[in-house]
Amino acid sequence: MNCTRKSFLGGGAAAFFVAAGLGQRAMGGTASTARLRVGILSDIHIVNGAENYGSNAGSSATFEKALTYFRDQGVDAVVIAGDMADNGLESQLMQLGNAWRKVFPGGLRPDGGKVEKVFVTGNHDLEGWKYGYAKKLGVTKETHAHDIISLHIAESWKRVFDEDYAPMYVKDIKGYKFVGVHYNEFSKPGAVAAFLKAHKAELSGTKPFFYTQHFHPRATCSAPWVWGQDNGESTAALKAFPNAVAFTGHSHTPLTDDRTLWRGDFTSIGTGSLRYLIPFGGRENSRIFGAKDIGTQQMPFLKCADGHHGQLMTVYDDRLVLERRDFENDLPAGPDWVVPLPAGASSFEERSKNAPVPQFQSDAKVTTKPIDGKNRAGHPVKQIAVTFPNVRGTCGDARAFDFEVKVEARDVDREKIWMTKRVYSPHYYWAAEKDDATVTCLFATSELPQPNGRLETARGRKYRFAVSPANCYGAQGTAVFSKWITK
Repeated sequence: MNCTRKSFLGGGAAAFFVAAGLGQRAMGGTASTARLRVGILSDIHIVNGAENYGSNAGSSATFEKALTYFRDQGVDAVVIAGDMADNGLESQLMQLGNAWRKVFPGGLRPDGGKVEKVFVTGNHDLEGWKYGYAKKLGVTKETHAHDIISLHIAESWKRVFDEDYAPMYVKDIKGYKFVGVHYNEFSKPGAVAAFLKAHKAELSGTKPFFYTQHFHPRATCSAPWVWGQDNGESTAALKAFPNAVAFTGHSHTPLTDDRTLWRGDFTSIGTGSLRYLIPFGGRENSRIFGAKDIGTQQMPFLKCADGHHGQLMTVYDDRLVLERRDFENDLPAGPDWVVPLPAGASSFEERSKNAPVPQFQSDAKVTTKPIDGKNRAGHPVKQIAVTFPNVRGTCGDARAFDFEVKVEARDVDREKIWMTKRVYSPHYYWAAEKDDATVTCLFATSELPQPNGRLETARGRKYRFAVSPANCYGAQGTAVFSKWITK
């Protein structure tokens, strides 16, 4: 498809990212010296350390790949925001430790520079041995006490990472402070606030410090939609430090969503997941995590097992530049985020006003095809496949976050909306150039206007499909339409 836009809003994606304090990679700039470079990961979920009880579903290979990329970029530190060992076993955590020693022998880059670990535990690291999958492997407290991290966390941490364990800690890395808070500590009443207050002298000021725990601070990044927020203790504590930049995981939210970066009383950034991603629900091909499937949905949900995200942060005196990395395809997952320093508040509502709106190309068409399909519950269903071109943003324009697909029924001289669905492109979480060229949304024929419906006219029933690309804030580009269908 040619890059001839139907009606792209002037200024393009770059205009939004600059105005919102989020920028393209080319805009990261070299006007000032890079002070610090940090690799950022979470939710690695290594499982292949369970050597004698069966699982080879996961591997440390992706983690090693990410570390190698960070090494080649000359990082000074690597942050891991929890969930390293899927089943909470030291044998799994050791896979991660061994990968670290392989890529950074002696904790050093090839040029001799030191690379610091800023790692914290997540719920899987301390509780994973209690979860259903571990039980299927036969893991119990009695049979695997020697391997369960939470039963001897200080000793395990020392063996795996060659450093002492502390429930909360502060590290100084090239003059920048990093605060790590392990799992469960951030939910204890007053614990984070007391720790930050005890270190107030070294954390206060305009210079950023970096904070990491596993759960997202409540009502910050991706809120209020995202699952897996904490109880609010960390949010209340961090509000006293506008220079704080928090990196947290657990939700596995793809980094292709700009709402994963929140700027309020402090800055809060989701870290995605290196193992697999979890899209927001509310789309025909997604679901709310932890909820039961709606069996009548016509499409299977995206499992995103091939989604592996991380970030590379470069710290300058006047800004943070965050490369969002798609490690499945070894490409940027989207334009870099640029956060000005000192950081100030910029709400989702404010950012949405300047966000570029995706638009179809001028030759975009919507096609329909009746098929014999199956709904999400696996039941045979007569369906209509509605197919249209993706809006990938590879022509210098804005990429679609998702699509709205409406069924419009003709009622005499006007159209009425009969049904609305939203749908993701099949690989919307990958680098844009690797996403699929077309998108399909399925409707059961029983969901569509019927000849005996309440809007029937003497000339029969007509309906069509209207498709609009949307950004993550919900702003929609101009719709394209299918041909009218008559029943």
